[in-house]
Amino acid sequence: MLRTGFSYLDKLIQKDEIVEFYSEDDDLLKSFYHRVIALSSPIHVVIVSERGGLDPYLVKRFQDVFDIHEEVYIRRAFKAEDVVPTIESMGDEDLIIIDPYHHKKLYTEIASAIKKRKGRTFTFSFTNRELHGSIFGLHIAHSLIKLEKGRRGFRFVIKKSVIIREIEIPESIWSLYGKVDEDEGLLKWVIQ
Repeated sequence: MLRTGFSYLDKLIQKDEIVEFYSEDDDLLKSFYHRVIALSSPIHVVIVSERGGLDPYLVKRFQDVFDIHEEVYIRRAFKAEDVVPTIESMGDEDLIIIDPYHHKKLYTEIASAIKKRKGRTFTFSFTNRELHGSIFGLHIAHSLIKLEKGRRGFRFVIKKSVIIREIEIPESIWSLYGKVDEDEGLLKWVIQ
């Protein structure tokens, strides 16, 4: 089951089939998707890039922190032409796709492959998705969530949601690494 580990965010997106997270802060997005992979395991992951993209030791650290020790099944798409067949080969299980529009081409075909899936899909993009990338991809996502780094932490900016208007939710950087305060404060009134 796909989840972020932030209870208010998981409640907000629980019925969404396609959720896109994006950030221009590479380190913040990488830490966040490693956490999501660990918390969602067992999970299938597609990595779109020539090199890097996933640190298995960081996934293992997050699994240790959250006491989850399940498998992570990985496939890599090296070229833009590999992305669609790789997504299709993953079946209809829940899926995480890291940087699906990395190659900056074949946007429509990739977004269409994501839309055709029957399982839930989380995508993570290293660009400002409001300015760059697939417009079709923005339309197929039920929720679009931007991660922004601040002076004392980071925030989720809900840019698009089926159930709520645009809002910003601040978080401590430590909460990303498992030091979560379960008191939702005013958020319990926003998300019902």
